[in-house]
Amino acid sequence: FVGADPGWMRMIEDRVVARGAGLETIPVGEAGDDPDRVILVVPGSDVAIHWIDMPGDLAPAQARAAARIMASELSAEPLETMHAAIGPRFEGEDERGLGLVADARMASWLAEIQALGFDPDSVLPEPLLLLPPEEGVATFEKSGLTNVRGHRRAFAAEPDIAGFLIAEDACAELTGQDIEAGLAEAIALAPVDLRQGAFAKKRRWTIDWAHIRRLAAMAGGILLVTLAIQLTLIARYSFAADSLEREAEARARDVIPGNVEIIDPDRQLRERLEQAGGGPGYGEIAGAVFVSVRETPDIELQSLVYVADNSAQLTAAAPGPAQLTALQQRMEQTGLLVTPGAVQASGGRQIGEFTVRAP
Repeated sequence: FVGADPGWMRMIEDRVVARGAGLETIPVGEAGDDPDRVILVVPGSDVAIHWIDMPGDLAPAQARAAARIMASELSAEPLETMHAAIGPRFEGEDERGLGLVADARMASWLAEIQALGFDPDSVLPEPLLLLPPEEGVATFEKSGLTNVRGHRRAFAAEPDIAGFLIAEDACAELTGQDIEAGLAEAIALAPVDLRQGAFAKKRRWTIDWAHIRRLAAMAGGILLVTLAIQLTLIARYSFAADSLEREAEARARDVIPGNVEIIDPDRQLRERLEQAGGGPGYGEIAGAVFVSVRETPDIELQSLVYVADNSAQLTAAAPGPAQLTALQQRMEQTGLLVTPGAVQASGGRQIGEFTVRAP
């Protein structure tokens, strides 16, 4: 409690277990106990509490903006110097609680309690600590003021003014024991909390080590998968190269007569072709094709078959047609004559066929 009669209470569940007069009397141990919730109670005479109709489910920021517009019609003070706090909608209704207080007063209250090592979770005007009766109003005298609480009514004023405002309403005068008996319920049902907007409690950032470990595990898994993909690609390229070598050796055995040992298929086929009066051999075409494939990004050579008419049938895979076109242009730059064939989609890649010849 701040104001003319400052003090404090400590509650466990719905029971008051300790109390004191003056904020400086709060035991030092209390600040270090890290209570579940700290509530700062401020004088009701400094806070104007209204009830307004605000239909629709608005986001908190939108509701506060709409509340400030409505507050301009309720406050005699310049709105630029006022803090407007809006409460949640009452169940089944469009009505909400609206609290208006000077920015300077809010800043002063928070500075006073924070200087003692507490950062309040909520800031409630004192009249909201009274439970509203089913009919009429409930009142509580404190520090020369009358706190009044009724259905959609909450204010604090001097006794004469309060008496004039409640007129002939049924009045239940509460004692301190009455207040404490319903304190937990009154706090839970408070229609508005001033700790919002520019005066909202700053969140403390803490490191969630369990979350960090999960992220590290995910990063490690991604790294391992990436490495596995690269190793798989290397293995595929190696197997493809071995397959091409075996195919070249098999072609050489088909072409070269006799029981000649196949040691260098490229050279031996070239010599056989020259002996038969043919043009450039497999070696020239294959060499130009391999260079073109190596220098064209994202191209995977799937097969290269040398045909008896001194041409080669080339099959390559790429992410899209643009890479296949780039491969064709690269082969043509080496001097080969390239005739593109069919292009098919397979496994999310484009498979292109080419017929290549030496000029």
